[in-house]
Amino acid sequence: MNKQWLTVIARAIASEQEVFPFNQTWQAIHQKYNIGLTQAKKLRLNSADKLELLELVKKITGINLLQVGPGDFSSMQREQALTLAIDEKLAGQSVKKNRLAIKALPGRALKINGHNYRLPGNSHCDMALDSIISIEHQSLWLVENYRCFDQLSAMKLHESAALTDPLVVFRGDIVYQADTVLSLIEKQRLPVWMMGDLDPKGLSIAQSYPHFAGLVAPDMADLETYFNVPGKANHKLYEKQLAGCQQALSGTCYPVIKACWLLIKHHQAGIVQEHWLLGDTILSLQPA
Repeated sequence: MNKQWLTVIARAIASEQEVFPFNQTWQAIHQKYNIGLTQAKKLRLNSADKLELLELVKKITGINLLQVGPGDFSSMQREQALTLAIDEKLAGQSVKKNRLAIKALPGRALKINGHNYRLPGNSHCDMALDSIISIEHQSLWLVENYRCFDQLSAMKLHESAALTDPLVVFRGDIVYQADTVLSLIEKQRLPVWMMGDLDPKGLSIAQSYPHFAGLVAPDMADLETYFNVPGKANHKLYEKQLAGCQQALSGTCYPVIKACWLLIKHHQAGIVQEHWLLGDTILSLQPA
């Protein structure tokens, strides 16, 4: 019995009506449990039918719909949901909500809350935002794609890049949420360097961060070379992202964003950052 079924059943039980549209959800419920009377495109549920549905839901899910509604689970963690239901998956909170994936540069210590931690290669620390009291790093590096975050040691970084002493943060996806990263930035107020795809969306996101300091990327000469290689220049990215990003990038106040945007427009293509995992391209700090 999924959340949609629980929602329509809860509404029916709470309603004084007896006749409901015989929509797709009710059709599925009626077909499975044969409760109520169908009348053309309507479903009639009398008080006895509603009581039967109430008892059925309690038996299957453990939920008493007179005490709690399906919407009440939206703000719960899984263990909280188990106090009211059998299925912990009814909880609405993401398991990774308000958590971050963080690490230091390869060979360096992760400095958090006054302690130094040495992590194994190709690993990271999964940490709740609220648990971060202090960061003893001097800047934040945001890495757009998880593969590049995980394989950071495979990238060639200019020696000057380490001088920023960064806390390296995965920017987020459907598991680690971008809003949590933004909260970290606002909380810590450290310079933010972006290591991401060099495409319209990547540049637009980079310049939107508070305390944006610049890009971690190849220099402009190397980028020009990349854009001239058909296997590396991705024209589909440009076509897909242009309309949504053109206005923000055309009015940028950051010289580094403007320079990259001119290259992207000229070649009508973007470059994904996974290319930095291959070859000998050196990534350096490109100040905003």
